[in-house]
Amino acid sequence: MEKENKNHMVRQGISNELREPRHEDTACMYDESSGLASFYLFEDRLQTAINYESHKDIRVKRNKIVIVGVNIDNLNFFDSPHDVIREISARLKIYLPSNYTAARGIRYTFWIMMPRINTMDEIEIELMRLRTIFRTPLQHNERLITSIGVSLYEGQESKAKELIEKAIIALQRAQEQGENNMLFYSQN
Repeated sequence: MEKENKNHMVRQGISNELREPRHEDTACMYDESSGLASFYLFEDRLQTAINYESHKDIRVKRNKIVIVGVNIDNLNFFDSPHDVIREISARLKIYLPSNYTAARGIRYTFWIMMPRINTMDEIEIELMRLRTIFRTPLQHNERLITSIGVSLYEGQESKAKELIEKAIIALQRAQEQGENNMLFYSQN
């Protein structure tokens, strides 16, 4: 970029533009009401994490990636569903580790990606923490009814869309079974 300044041209660095992105450029990456990543950014980060794990040197242990879909089944019964989403979003930002990605969903309320997990015990601990976030009463002592679906990447060749679809199947099965259920995806 060049600007004319009294008889000579002055070149401005492109780095200033990159440091301060315009709102129009980033609007599709973050949900305005919750401040969380958009579903599209979530899907992109998930595919990046899968690519990272699947292209590791064979001598290096591959980590698991946990994909969690959460639906607030009674969201429409609240006076202000947007306030509920903002409150839960704030909890997710505070209590989840910074390397996790929490996103606002399209059909389902929230999506969480937990990368770099090594054991099933770690998965259980992280899922208990997540359930606590959703089971803690809201500001006006209101309770959420949630359905949670979980899928797992364990080093096999896979795509982000496939893992999300598996989490959706588990989430739908959890909804069919009643209130506050969490299910892992399985072929059966």
